[in-house]
Amino acid sequence: MKHVSICFLLTVVVVLSGVLLYAQEEVPHVFTVTTFELLSPEGGSNAEFDSLSALWNENVIKKNEFIISEETMTHLWGSNALDFVVITEHKNFADIENAGNRNIELLREAWPDTTARREYTRAYSKYFGNHKDEIYQAYTSVRK
Repeated sequence: MKHVSICFLLTVVVVLSGVLLYAQEEVPHVFTVTTFELLSPEGGSNAEFDSLSALWNENVIKKNEFIISEETMTHLWGSNALDFVVITEHKNFADIENAGNRNIELLREAWPDTTARREYTRAYSKYFGNHKDEIYQAYTSVRK
């Protein structure tokens, strides 16, 4: 009887560990990739652009719980020196919209005065021209 109980217990442990391993299988994250045309507006400067970017990052992106990570890249080598690429990682597809809505809330929290918020967004947006958006899903089986 003791042998049967031990075998039964071991069977339960093996089955449960298989279920737990299956339950922990990684769900691929979703990435938005936005490529902006970076502009050099009259009266603008690299210092101003860097400052405005840092404000956006600190007050909005880092506080947005629907954004897992975000990488911002500028052109280094190739045919188009005006590319400004933002890659944002989300847990799932629904979090893309959730993050967008939360960005608006955080923008309003960071600049509660409508005039100040409008001045900030005008100052920052003058650096961006046309853009394109794409959505990707991670291909987890071939990750390093």
